[in-house]
Amino acid sequence: MKRFINALIFLTLSSISILNAQEFFRLKESIGMPLRSRSYVDLKGSPYFINTWSKGLIKQSNGQSIKDIDLKYDQLQDELIFKDAKGQELGFAVPVTEFKIDYIINGLAKSSLFRNGFEPFKGSTLLNYYEILYKGQLSLAKKNVKRIEEYREYNSATTTKSIIERVKYYYYSANKLFEFKRDNNSIKEAFGNSAIPLLAYIKENKFNLKNDEDLIKIFNFYSTQLHQ
Repeated sequence: MKRFINALIFLTLSSISILNAQEFFRLKESIGMPLRSRSYVDLKGSPYFINTWSKGLIKQSNGQSIKDIDLKYDQLQDELIFKDAKGQELGFAVPVTEFKIDYIINGLAKSSLFRNGFEPFKGSTLLNYYEILYKGQLSLAKKNVKRIEEYREYNSATTTKSIIERVKYYYYSANKLFEFKRDNNSIKEAFGNSAIPLLAYIKENKFNLKNDEDLIKIFNFYSTQLHQ
């Protein structure tokens, strides 16, 4: 009798586990929606942030978070897509407000954070994603805008389509963006009374305002040393 009861308990728990797993995958699949039609055939350059599928974490507008999901960020469409268990590429039925994507570049593990919801700025919308480089008293964001440009080589009948990129930088407080042109005037505009000691810090350390890592150090110095 005891063996029968134990076997019954085991079968019951196994059934519950299977049902829970099925429910998990059902819910996971239900977050997807078909992608808008797009064609990237014979296109020079990549429309994606990272060409390969990369693991990541998303936060959605309904408060739900999903981790360990295969992601690609299409910067041409400014749209995050994912791959389901069947290998199908899908968009998100519930808007994604923030995502982190992990990837390998030059043999090094990297992680990038993106979010939207900023006040519209010079033609942007609340849905546009920005890469968050630094979060502090004054935060730093980056936007890689991509578009397709068509041209013909001299004496050629063939049209070539290429990805054209334009990278822009912003500093922000709360959800309001301000363009940051990565020069001394931008430092003065962004940091106000703290600009003089900050420029001295930049000169002393020979920082390059065109380098992301140096920019992060500059913003961190302001938040941790000059704005306490």
